[in-house]
This record gives sequence, C-alpha cells and structure tokens, in this order.
Amino acid sequence: MTLLIVAALPALRRLSVSITGARRAPNILLITLDTTRADHLPAYGYQLGRTPNLDRLAAGGVLFERAVAAAPITLASHVSLFTSLYPFAHGVRNNGSAALSDKLPTLATALHDRGYRTAAFVSAFVVDRRFGLARGFDRYDDRLETRGRGTTVEVERRGDRTGLAAEEWLSQSAAARQSPFFVWLHLYDPHDPYDPPPPFRDAFADRPYDGEIAFDDSVVGSMLDRLDRLGVLSSTIVAVAGDHGESLGDHGEVTHAMFVYEPALRVPLILWWPGHLPSAKRVTQLVRTIDLAPTLLDLAGAPALPGAGGQSLMPLVRGETPGPGTAYAETYFPLFYMNWAPLRSIQDDRWKYIAAPSEELYDLSIDPREQTNIAPREPGRAAALREALAALEARKRQAGQKGPQSVTAAPMDRETAQKLAALGYVGAASVPPTHAGNSGDLDASSQRPDPKAMIGVFNRLRRANAAVHEGRLAEAEAVARDILDQDRQNAFATLILASSLMEQGRYREAIERYRGYSALVPTSADAHHWMAICQLNLGDRDRALAEESAALAIDPRDSDARMLRGGLLAERGRVDEAISDLEAAIEAEPNKSAFRVGLARILTNARRFDEADREYQRALTLEPDSPDAHSGYGVLLAARGQPDRAVAEFERSLELRPDDDETRLRLAGILAGIGRRQEARTEYARLASGPGTPSDIRATARDKLAELGARR
Repeated sequence: MTLLIVAALPALRRLSVSITGARRAPNILLITLDTTRADHLPAYGYQLGRTPNLDRLAAGGVLFERAVAAAPITLASHVSLFTSLYPFAHGVRNNGSAALSDKLPTLATALHDRGYRTAAFVSAFVVDRRFGLARGFDRYDDRLETRGRGTTVEVERRGDRTGLAAEEWLSQSAAARQSPFFVWLHLYDPHDPYDPPPPFRDAFADRPYDGEIAFDDSVVGSMLDRLDRLGVLSSTIVAVAGDHGESLGDHGEVTHAMFVYEPALRVPLILWWPGHLPSAKRVTQLVRTIDLAPTLLDLAGAPALPGAGGQSLMPLVRGETPGPGTAYAETYFPLFYMNWAPLRSIQDDRWKYIAAPSEELYDLSIDPREQTNIAPREPGRAAALREALAALEARKRQAGQKGPQSVTAAPMDRETAQKLAALGYVGAASVPPTHAGNSGDLDASSQRPDPKAMIGVFNRLRRANAAVHEGRLAEAEAVARDILDQDRQNAFATLILASSLMEQGRYREAIERYRGYSALVPTSADAHHWMAICQLNLGDRDRALAEESAALAIDPRDSDARMLRGGLLAERGRVDEAISDLEAAIEAEPNKSAFRVGLARILTNARRFDEADREYQRALTLEPDSPDAHSGYGVLLAARGQPDRAVAEFERSLELRPDDDETRLRLAGILAGIGRRQEARTEYARLASGPGTPSDIRATARDKLAELGARR
C-alpha cells in the first residue's frame, strides 16, 4: 500500500496544482514576445527599461533567469516551444521554407483534445497558418497589415491591434465558462526596424528597441486588465516567453539569426498563477523554451506530449530536481541563405560550446558576454561538449526522429519570399544544393565559411537588401557587385543584384543574374518566375511562358506563377489550360482576390459571363476596394450590354487608382458610346495631355478626341 501511495504522488501533486480551489482546469494565456532579449527587461536587472506589467507578473510569479531558446529564428523557435522538440527533431529550421508536420502533437492540439477552447492571435507573417502552427486552434487570427517602407505587402500587425482582437474574442467567449480557454498572443513589435508608436517613440527616442518592448508591455497590461474585468484572471495561468533575442551589435550582428550567442538565445520566461505558483521566485538554473509546453500541460493536469524533448519545470520550481542541466540551440540560417556553415551549440550551467569551423568554448560563469574563446586552451572540455552534442543528436536519430542537418523543406513560393523580404529577411532562400547530408558528422560543414568571419559581408548585404525594397537601387547594385567581385558564388549577392537590375528596368541584365542565382539555388522557383516577368517586359511571351512552366515544375504550389502562366495561355487561345491554372491558384489561396479577378477576365474573354460574374462577386466580397476587380467587372458589364453599370464600376476603380490609364480609356469609350460625349472628351483630354500616359494610350486618346470633334 505504501508503494502504491508513493507511486501515485506525482499524479496527486498534478491534480492538486491543477484544480486547487476549482473544479475545472485553469485557463491559459501564453504570450510570446518576439525578438526580446532577457537582459533588456527590468525584471532581469535592466535599469533603462519600462515594463510595469511584466514586472508585476515576475513579482507575483516565477521568473526563470536562464531560459534559452532553441533557435534565434521566429518560426523554428515557436515550433520548438509548441512541440517541445528541438529543430533537428521537428524539422522546421528556418523561416518560410518549411512547415510543421501534421503528425506531430503540439501544446494546442493537446489542450484542444482535452476540451479547451483555443484561439491564437499572431502579429507576423512568419507564423502564418501555412507554416503549421494553426493546428489545434479553433480560431487562428493571422490577419496582418502593411508595414510601410512603400510596400503594399501585408506582413505584420501592431501589437495593440493583435491584443484587441484577442480581447474581443475573450469577451465574446467569456459566457462559455463550462470549458477553459487557451489563448496564444504573439507580439512582434521589437523586431527590426524599431519604431515604437507614441508616446513610446518620444520617451525612448534614443533607445527605440526598448521603446518597442515598453509598448508590448502595455499590450500585456491591457490583456491582464481585460481578464480581470471578465472575472477570469485568478483562474488563468499567464506564461510569458521570448522566442529569441536580438544581438543589437554584439559580436558584430545587428539583429539575429546568424549566431547562437547569448544575446540572441537568452529570453524572458515568466509563469504567473497566484495561489498556485510561488510569488517572486527566481529560478537560477538553466532551462529551455522547449520545457514550457510540458510545464503548462503539467499545471493543467494533462499528460506530456508524446516524444517531448523538454520536461515540466514544476519539479524544479518546487526544489525537487535540478532541472534539465543542458540546452541545445542551432541556426541553419547561414547555410540556407549564404551557403556558410550552420552553427550548433550546447551549454550547461557553466560551459557553452559552439560547433563551427573554428569551434568555440566559453565559461559563462566569468564570461557571460562570450568575449574570450577558450577552446584552444581547454581542448579536453571542448571535446567532451562536442561529444555531448553528437550524442544528443544521435539519440534522436536512434529514436526515429529526424537526424541533424535534415530539413522538412518545401520550395518557398513568391508571396512567402516577398513577405519575408518586407520583414527584413532576404528575398528568397532554399536549401543549397551542396548542403551536408544526414550523416550526423559535426564536421560536415567545416569546409564552409565560418559565419563569425563573414558577418561584415552579411551586414553589407542585409543593408543592400533593404536598399532594394526602399528604392535605393544604385546603392544595392554597387554593394552586390563589390561582394561578387570577391565571392562569385554568393547567392544572396547574386539575388540582390538581379533584383536591383529588374527594378531599374534593365531586364536583360537581370535575366542573366537570375540565371546565375538559379544555378546556385536550383530549388528556387522564384528565379524562374522573376525571369518570366523580365521576359514579359521585354515582349518575349514565349520565353516568359517557358520560365513560368519551369517555376511550376519546381513548385506546383506557386500561385503567382500559375496566374501569370494562365494569362499567357489565354492569349494563345488555350483557354481551358488557362482556366485550369487559375483554378489551381484559387484552390491554393482561395482568399486572394487577385486570382479570382484573373480567372474572371479569362472567363469574360471566353464569353462565359455567368461564371465570370460569380468570380467578380467573390473577389469584391474578399476585397471591396480592389481597383482591378471594379475595372474588370466594368469590362464584363459592358460586354453584357449594361453600359451604365459599367460606367459606375470604372468610376469606382478610378477613385481607388486615379492613374490607371487603361481603365480611364475604357471609361471614355463607354461614355462616348452612350451619348455622354462631353464627359468622354474630358477623359480623353486628360489621357492625351497626361505626362505619364503611355504613348499608345495617348495616341488613341488624341484620335478619339479628333473623332468626337468631327462629329459636333
């Protein structure tokens, strides 16, 4: 009997923690702070910050002083947090080019299966639903906004707006108290570029990164206040975790992803549940973000995820165990983007080893900023940690998980590349053709350049990449050419040069460079799509069609390539093939109105008016202010003999996009045809005298003006 009681103690302890004072499981609010390094929070000793709400949670809960992320990359780190697996086990090692397998359980799927109402509210494209984290959530709100910098690409959402969406869901769901909720709120604001909104912009004018963190703290405070007003705060576990840090110039890295030093890996981790967790407790032992999901499931009285690599931190909090003891981290960003060596690290409570072409060892107890590499004078200790790293990865292979350097890869579609570029990442990335195999050899990348020796080159390229997106094309071209003079195989520089040439209208030169990029990264469908655009601008539709077909051979999911190829096929009278391409694009992205407009245009030209009408209606439902949808619908209405309605659609399109000369020419023609000749003259005159009007449209407008004058 004694043995049975002892064996049951862990389960009884979980039960007492999860339902003390209540008969139902606790609510859970998980807040992930993107790009937030721990040592920039006052709760972690930073004197220049202002985070009263996070300070309140730390003072009333448990703060982990040494929490380490699994990767300095948003998607890989969040997948590790939700699956309790390291990247080499779940296979997502980069932003954009991989998605979480639907076979792996997550914190969300586990809680959903136990009856939780689940909702996620995310703030950046890098955790868009397409990358696999939406599974297990009843609602996954990944609606985004344009970032600025001249782009119209939706890539992120300001934290207060994401928080408001979460608060509205909580208010609407508050009545359903028969089941607990799990809400994930993702805040992206501290990500580069740092531009906090007022009043934080002025208050932190000289430290905008800290201002972004202070702004997100205010969002956290608003969430806590809403939970309090709803009467559910006391029954809610609040967990706050950083996904990764930010180098801020340490070790020469401006932002993150290239290195695995502490500024990019050490993150805040706070747990708060008054009456159930200790107050003002600081845990000094090393922990991992992969331990968070097991900990929350433990507190909720739920079993651990099958095959989890992390462990519940509750025994450590209670002082019963010493904690996990070691932490692994990696970045494959250098390999995927630059064909440089990937970096992997392992650390314990004192020592940290980094596997690199020139290996590194640091004594964090006396060198927390990792300034002195002692690997040359501590070869025995470096060898022991190297072996521990190899053993960690080998255990996963033996357990049937993915081995080191294996990648759950998928070609990156053009929209993904465009959105990542708008967030400050490079324009495209694929697994380089020469990347190391699955042997598990830690020295497999030793012949590649060491990222720490190349960081200066990367910083220049990063600035050049930003210059392309900000329209400073000559600057970007000069930097890319200079680097290619030194390193002809640099794919990133080749891509930047090609992009800058295309944006300058130097299409033949751009095609040559895109071909070079395709040779370096043959898995890039984008290279062929961009060549197709260049060929189209040169008037070579046959070659444009061939390039889009090549893009689709690499990535059949490339919806933009399907749309352009569909238009080219329709021009050749291959209407059925064109419609098939557009329907495939819509199937892949049913909420993208531009694809429905493209299909409707083809259907209109084929005189399949009813089908075209349905697609225009769907497009306008998705995007009521789409100038293309209104203009195209006007063409359809004119073809159906409804000129008055066509005029209204053309006029609405021009309200939205006044410089659309083709639509203005169509409007003028309809007006002339229904006897509104003076209005037609006004439109033709505007086109005939417009400085930016294309020469062919200007000539047509002048001819039409002359005809109208002759008919007076």
